Amino acid sequence: MIVTVLAEMSRAGNLPAEMTRFIGRQRELGEARQVLARSRLVTLTGVGGVGKTRLAVRVAADLRRSFPDGAWLVELSALREPALLARTVADALRLPGQASGDQTDRLADHLSDKHLLLVLDTCEHLVDGCATLTEVLLRAAPRLRILATSREPLDVMGEHTLVIPPLPVADQDSATGDDAVTLFADRAEAMVPGFALTRDNHPTVARLCRHLDGIPLAIELAAVRLRSMSVEQLVDRIDDRFRLLGTPRAAGGRHRTLRATIEWSHDLCTAQERLLWARLSVFPGDFDLAAAERVGAGGALAADALLDVLARLVEKSIVLCERDGRRYRMLDTLREYGAERLTELGERPDVLRRHRDHYLALAEEARRDALGAGQLPALIRLREENANLRVALEHSLSTPGDEETALHLAAVLQHYWLCLGKFGEALSWQDRVLTATEALPPVHRERAWVAFGTGLVAVQRGEAERGRALFERAAAADDPVLRAHILHGTGLVALFEGDLEGARTRIAQAREKFARLGHEEPAALLAGPHLSSVLALESDWDAALAVAEESVRAGEASGEVWNRSFALYARAAARWWTGRKDEAVDDLMACLQIKEDLGDQLGITLALDLLTPATLVRGRYEEAAMLLGATERMWRELGAQLQYGPHYMERRALSEKALQRRLPADRFQSAKRRGGELTITEAIALARGEPVAAPGPAPARETLTTREREVAALVAEGLTNRQIADRLVLAKRTVDSHVEHILSKLGFTARTEIAAWTPPPD
Repeated sequence: MIVTVLAEMSRAGNLPAEMTRFIGRQRELGEARQVLARSRLVTLTGVGGVGKTRLAVRVAADLRRSFPDGAWLVELSALREPALLARTVADALRLPGQASGDQTDRLADHLSDKHLLLVLDTCEHLVDGCATLTEVLLRAAPRLRILATSREPLDVMGEHTLVIPPLPVADQDSATGDDAVTLFADRAEAMVPGFALTRDNHPTVARLCRHLDGIPLAIELAAVRLRSMSVEQLVDRIDDRFRLLGTPRAAGGRHRTLRATIEWSHDLCTAQERLLWARLSVFPGDFDLAAAERVGAGGALAADALLDVLARLVEKSIVLCERDGRRYRMLDTLREYGAERLTELGERPDVLRRHRDHYLALAEEARRDALGAGQLPALIRLREENANLRVALEHSLSTPGDEETALHLAAVLQHYWLCLGKFGEALSWQDRVLTATEALPPVHRERAWVAFGTGLVAVQRGEAERGRALFERAAAADDPVLRAHILHGTGLVALFEGDLEGARTRIAQAREKFARLGHEEPAALLAGPHLSSVLALESDWDAALAVAEESVRAGEASGEVWNRSFALYARAAARWWTGRKDEAVDDLMACLQIKEDLGDQLGITLALDLLTPATLVRGRYEEAAMLLGATERMWRELGAQLQYGPHYMERRALSEKALQRRLPADRFQSAKRRGGELTITEAIALARGEPVAAPGPAPARETLTTREREVAALVAEGLTNRQIADRLVLAKRTVDSHVEHILSKLGFTARTEIAAWTPPPD
């Protein structure tokens, strides 16, 4: 009887019982089961703490009945001597006898007729030994399946690798639907009686989980801390995550702290891998191979060795490879650990300088491609690298003696900010750069260009007086090309103030000067569409159409798209008011496509504004009212208070009045309100006649705390987080936390949406 029981136990295996609820991972569970059905060796790889062991045990438990000889777990984390691998496996399988020497042959003989699943857990520190042993065992035992967990592949013939990602965290505010938040809530309920995930605390929990990269270990450690602090306090202190996230005594040795599990990975890296890990920590998000080579190589890491070292970091789950292998990134947790090591190495200033130089060169290259067929990919590339450009600017501004480099980078990026309608970001950096370089003489050419660019942004945002003052400051440089731009800028001021004659005269003169000087950069070419728009507002349709046609042809000849999109818009306006409505709509759709590709919100708003009457005349009244509401909100988000001047607004008001005549007041207001709740993508789809899901209810102000409403009001005033911190006497990090919390609670993705949502002060 005892022998029979022992035999049954042996066949069942030794998988541990689950102590806590298993959450999520349905896709990974299904994939692992499918792969194990056709592959004899499957390795689950991923960053430390991502849950490889827990997943492997669950997969083995699910498949246990398929293996008559059981599913067996072999824990290797405490083993340091490769020679003892076979003995450790034999002990886990409860092989009888205490034979001395290498146990590999004995183990292979035992398994030769077994139909069994072997789970080798934590192989990364014994990867060569594990690879050798698995090859021997798989050759000897044809019905053996091995499921391994490791931070890097075993690199064995026939191995199938499954990369286990962090748990997903929903981007938008929702009460359910993401595994990371569910995991935190489950563990928090066990730690703190009465804790419950609610609509009010969900955004904070989601933000915490995002900061922890969705790593289950980190999330579980954070839940333990709820015994002594609130979720909000955890979020405020997350920058010190390695000290904050200790573990209960029950945790395994390498998982006693978050730092311990990261240090385990660090210890398994070679010196070159550790060095590259540290250097790559200067990237705030993703990066490409060229950037890694420029920033990561040097000194003890030769350029020709970098690709191999980077590949090994990918294999070891330190660096993630994304977007079809074009981009790389590190999880925040690993990046922060690398940043600590970089500081200890004393290399941080030099590596940040190399990072700055690389992205400055990239921006200069994009600037050279500002005209021609390379314009769109160059602008999209800059948009893709926006986070890295911010780091480069910040480094230059914060490094004594590098202020002129910051000035140069800001000057180079002005065309990018202008083309993509990044007015708020442009103004923030330009103001800081001008302040940092106040000691330079007024005739300094590059500073004058930045002053002009700042003035142009100010004018676009409705700050005419400030724009004039900056134009005057820029004029001190006595640069003929710059003077032509300033003349163009003063023409825009006149346009936005309703002085059409002054606008026409100045913009036409600027256009003539650009032509004489042979100056053909984007802002200069924009004089054509601007002049056409002024002529259209004066009802000089033939002249407006002629100028627009000339501008469209110029854009088509050069291959550039940004100026051509505005030329298409100008031609559409002229065609519309002369009765060529179908051609006008074709132009607007072409313009809208370019603006959408660029992500240019100003251009999108202008195109949608003109598509509103086009929708109206086709009898789609409610959709036209929705477009009206959408563009009204988009103008507010842009901060362009004048909305291109009173004459432009008069034309825009015609659509509103026509809709009010055709729709009952309640239906008009309802449609307009619904339009104001659409995303930009949804508004574009609506203009194209595509189906759009009904927007949800607008977020209520009551969802925010008193402090969050206070911060939201200051965001609406246009203050930066640093300025808000100074105003409220708070740490900037605390303000960063409040702003992210507001965005998450309200389901927004940009500060401009906070500004549009926040009501004006009483």
